[in-house]
Amino acid sequence: MEPRLNWCRTDKQMDSHNSSYPAAGVQERIASTLVRARQRDRTLHAFIELDTTGAMQRAAELDALPMHARGPLHGMPMAIKEVIDVAGLHCAWGSPIHAGRRPAVNAPLVQRLIDAGAVPVGITASTEYALAAAARTVHPRDALRSPGASSSGSAAAVSAGLVPFALGTQTIGSIIRPAAYCGVVGFKPSFGRYTTDGFLCLSSRLDHAGLVAASVADAIAVDRVLAAAAEDARHECPPLTLRVLQPWFDDEVSTAVSSSLERCYSRLRSEGFALDPLVVDPETAATENELTDTLLTYELAKRHGATLRAAPPDKVSAKLMTLLARGEGIGAAAFDDAEARQAELSARLNAMLLPGEIALAPATLDVAPWLTEGSGSRAPQRLWTLAGLPALTLPVGERDGLPIGVQLVGRFGEDQAVLRAAAQIESILGQRADE
Repeated sequence: MEPRLNWCRTDKQMDSHNSSYPAAGVQERIASTLVRARQRDRTLHAFIELDTTGAMQRAAELDALPMHARGPLHGMPMAIKEVIDVAGLHCAWGSPIHAGRRPAVNAPLVQRLIDAGAVPVGITASTEYALAAAARTVHPRDALRSPGASSSGSAAAVSAGLVPFALGTQTIGSIIRPAAYCGVVGFKPSFGRYTTDGFLCLSSRLDHAGLVAASVADAIAVDRVLAAAAEDARHECPPLTLRVLQPWFDDEVSTAVSSSLERCYSRLRSEGFALDPLVVDPETAATENELTDTLLTYELAKRHGATLRAAPPDKVSAKLMTLLARGEGIGAAAFDDAEARQAELSARLNAMLLPGEIALAPATLDVAPWLTEGSGSRAPQRLWTLAGLPALTLPVGERDGLPIGVQLVGRFGEDQAVLRAAAQIESILGQRADE
């Protein structure tokens, strides 16, 4: 029988989270953050710009606030992926086409965090159009390995201890994969939970705003600020049931990942969880890659085709032009059909889970690959982006010093359930299931 865990008890723990960020001394903390970031980023290349002047000015303003006016993220350093608008800072979408692009106003999500007391310290690197050519960012633990996909700058900055959280985006797997590779928490919420206004738009049907954080506590604290219409944290919490997703993709999961996850599952079983298997229906498994590609490339062509075609050839990668050409060959009727099939697929997957159920699966196929091999397979992450279901990666193991994550997936809108489950699993496992 599945144990009933009192998820609501974690609220008090999370409310005390800001004790790590004392009310006084924001200027000292931000100055120290900037010094560390400047030194470490000489080799990490997680940032494309550090905002020393703006961050210190904001820190001084926060130090001057009376206690009653301080927000829930008072003095918390943050970084923002370069596809998200930050007023006056370099947000070039990872492309030389847009070099020098500096938005006049903050994206609403960024402004919400600033209003809650967070301090933007810099802009993190993205792949080209959050989709194609890799950024210069390297893995924090091994400079010859990939830090992941387009949110790799954000994941590397958090993993290196430069900021406690950073904003990212996911259109296929660009939060979950880099966070798992870098050994931090990555959270892709339900589709639409966070606004994407002021973001580079690739696909209105796939784009998700999300975050990378040093801990589940950090992710919960930030989510409470970002979610415009979050569930009431005080409502009665359903019993937590964990299930294990059987592989729904053809790509092979490495022995390193499967062994680490099995140790994780063994620890959870010893705590009383049955971990019954969960199977994705064959139709969904067979069509999800095609649907994602149709939705993404069609909108890429419609939204950005003219700009990319007009750009000098040396400023656009061959990979991005291949994706563009694919989208240009898709008609409106095929796109409309894909949208309808996406809605059906989402409904089927959502019905696969009962309220309070959380599915567990690999976050990646293997540890971070060599830079020469690319950023790894999107197969473990892609389906949950297509379906719009909340997903989170939690570090649970290592192989040869490289992190391994487990992916948690919940029902649509049950984002707090996913976050609370992650907090419980983190508590059960400690730092890693391998220890």
